[in-house]
Formats: sequence, C-alpha cells, structure tokens
Amino acid sequence: MTNDNRVMPEHTSNTSDKLGVSTGTSIVNGLSQVNYFLNCGMAWLAGTCLFLIVLLVVTNVISRAVYVPFSGAEELVGWLAATTTAFALGYTQIKRGYVDIDALTQRFPLFLQSILKRVILICSACFFALISWKLIGYTLTVKSNGNLSETMRIPFYPLIFLLSLGFAGLTIALLTDLLVDFLGEEGKQ
Repeated sequence: MTNDNRVMPEHTSNTSDKLGVSTGTSIVNGLSQVNYFLNCGMAWLAGTCLFLIVLLVVTNVISRAVYVPFSGAEELVGWLAATTTAFALGYTQIKRGYVDIDALTQRFPLFLQSILKRVILICSACFFALISWKLIGYTLTVKSNGNLSETMRIPFYPLIFLLSLGFAGLTIALLTDLLVDFLGEEGKQ
C-alpha cells in the first residue's frame, strides 16, 4: 500500500485483535472495504451510463440526418444522466474529487478544524440518508400510482430507486469517513 490515502483500504487480520488492536479498527476496515467495492461498482455503472449517453446521442444525430430520430431519446438521456450523477457521488467522496473550499477554515486551530469536519460529515450523512429514504418513499408512491414517462409511456419508478441507491452509497462513504476520522485512522481510507 502506498502513502496515498486514496487507495483501497487494507484488511486487518484476526492477529491484530490478539495484539491489542480494538475490534473497532477491524469493523472500520471491513466497512471501508464494503464502501470501496460498493461505490467502485456504482462508479463503473455510472461510466457505463455515460457511455450509453454518448452512444444514444450519436445514434440519434446520425438517424436524424439519415432518416428519422427515434422518440424518447431526450428522456433516455435524462435518465442516464441522472443515474450517472447519482452513482458517481460515493466514488467522488472516496477519491476526494470534490472542491474543498477551506479559505476560512484553514485559519482555524487544528482542533477546531477537526470538530468542524466531523460536524459537516454528520450533517452531510444525515442529509443524504434523508434524501435516499425519501426517494425510496417516492419510488413506492410512483409505483402505486402507476405513473408512466411522458414520451415513452413506460414506468420510471426503477430509475428513482436507482437514484436512492446512489445517495445511499454517498451516505455510506460519508459515514465511513466519519468513523475513520473518529478513530484517527487517516491512512486506512
């Protein structure tokens, strides 16, 4: 493992428990691995959706020039774009691919920066868990109402459920970051 904190976390063996390392460490390592594989899998699916967007748009442009474009292309592109975005959230959190504006907080003492980071992680995890939960509720409502998409007239509740999975992946990534921060294992993530 390199010094880079963006690689897959190492798994702690059972011998570490015998050496006095707390079981909290092995739990965090296990959660880090689940977090990593879950969000990497969703990132792979996000990349696949992005490829399908490109394929769909190019095919639609060519068919428009040659013959007639197929209806519903805009709808499909929108669905794939939403899925791409939602599935990439957790992976972006793991890889620290977001913009971190710390012009103000970098002037604070390290202790205050640590507290602020934890508060932000807790608030963010709660917020995105709430979004995921509400999206699941909305999925059930849309399914029970029998709502169909406007152009293609197909049920779209599975898409809403996929979006909730993307936000759940982000929530898991945030909670993992929080546990790692609380246990002081910066190099494990």
